[in-house]
Amino acid sequence: MPSLTFYGGIGEIGGNKILLEDKGTRIFLDFGKSFAARSKFYEWTERPRQANGIGDFLALGVLPEIKGIYRSDILKLARLPPEQDKFVDAIILSHAHSDHADYISFLREDIRLFMGQTTLDIICGLEEEKNANLEFEITNFKKRPSDRHGLPIKRDIQTFRTGDKIKIDSIEIEPVHVDHSLPGCYGFIIRTSSSTIVYSGDLRMHGNRGDLTRDFVEKAKLTKPDVMLCEGTRIDESSSQKENDVFQLCLDYINQARNHFVFADYSYKDLDRFTTFYNIAKKTGRKIVINTKTARYLNALSKNPALKVPKIADETIVVYKHRVKSGSYSDTDYDKSDSELFGGNANIWTSEEVMKNESKVIMTVGSNHIEELIDIGPQRGIYLHSSSEPFNEEGELDEVRMNNWMKRFGLVRLHAHCSGHASGSDLNYIVNEIGPKILIPIHTEHPELFQAFHSERVKLAELQKPMLF
Repeated sequence: MPSLTFYGGIGEIGGNKILLEDKGTRIFLDFGKSFAARSKFYEWTERPRQANGIGDFLALGVLPEIKGIYRSDILKLARLPPEQDKFVDAIILSHAHSDHADYISFLREDIRLFMGQTTLDIICGLEEEKNANLEFEITNFKKRPSDRHGLPIKRDIQTFRTGDKIKIDSIEIEPVHVDHSLPGCYGFIIRTSSSTIVYSGDLRMHGNRGDLTRDFVEKAKLTKPDVMLCEGTRIDESSSQKENDVFQLCLDYINQARNHFVFADYSYKDLDRFTTFYNIAKKTGRKIVINTKTARYLNALSKNPALKVPKIADETIVVYKHRVKSGSYSDTDYDKSDSELFGGNANIWTSEEVMKNESKVIMTVGSNHIEELIDIGPQRGIYLHSSSEPFNEEGELDEVRMNNWMKRFGLVRLHAHCSGHASGSDLNYIVNEIGPKILIPIHTEHPELFQAFHSERVKLAELQKPMLF
């Protein structure tokens, strides 16, 4: 009989690690970072000791103790014996957000990895940004202790698109696109030897591509599933602002601040939000100023022409050249990936150019580069906070410190955001349309609300306790 065991994503938002077993075949649906578990012991910028390999992660419960899935090199660093027998056959990745993807980094290289092509493009682009980071070595890694001359070990990665069927022994997985706050996201229809399971991944209906989610709902409904694993990030919220609402609101704010500086803060992975500010910049005669991380992200996404991502050489886009090391903008100050950007055909501005044009830019370098305000020195303007997800992958400054920065530079704080997650009313619609016999809430701090809305069919999972179907 098939079983599901949850090693994350229960009673928390994110950290999804869902083990599906059927007739001796084992697959994980996602293997993500738990922000909740990690933040108990570390600030965002702090890292567990990499010299202890996987040891600190296991000792603190940041990773679950599961034999037969972790890399031998990082087990050895933790003075733990390597494990010969492989426990898991494959990982099926829904999308590229950290709370679903990042801790694949710790897994053995002989575990097959399946993901969408756009997700692979995104992850490859991000890996350039996070060199030598044990928590982000998804597509390949060098054995530790690191040998700078050693060749990277590449994982066995296979990509999929909507309409494909992935067959792993007795389990068949059908990926179906959904809309979320970054491109290339999927839900899954999974057929085991005796049941059908639907996994929502992360999804919404109110975004620019709500039609993708509706496709998923219709396909899942036709299967009459036995079980549905449904995300519930916003089950306690009844409504959602749409991306066009964010566009109109921010356009109005920026028009009112037409002679002043604008600092807009959003998750750089949110392509819809970038597009919103890019279009506002064009409409208002401003430049959108991005950091090097965003530039590399756009370059990665531009491989897919269907996404219609503007080239970073576009006249409306400016890549910000920050000061590092000598503080003199010397070519030798920057690593290879930054040097390639600055030496390419993008429009490159330093703080001096931004300062000269402060009323003609939308600065989007992120709150983790807030100190650039010191070099730019705006006298007056607005700060558009355009992100409100429970866990921010870029490590936002806390609200008190951010408000202190805004006050110091005369920026008025305003808010406009369209969530990457469905509202409670949309989640209830999705569940009712799909009509599973059993509903298991995941990726939520309020699973009890699913019980209030769908009492008979709801089963609440407990961590590391198998559920049979």
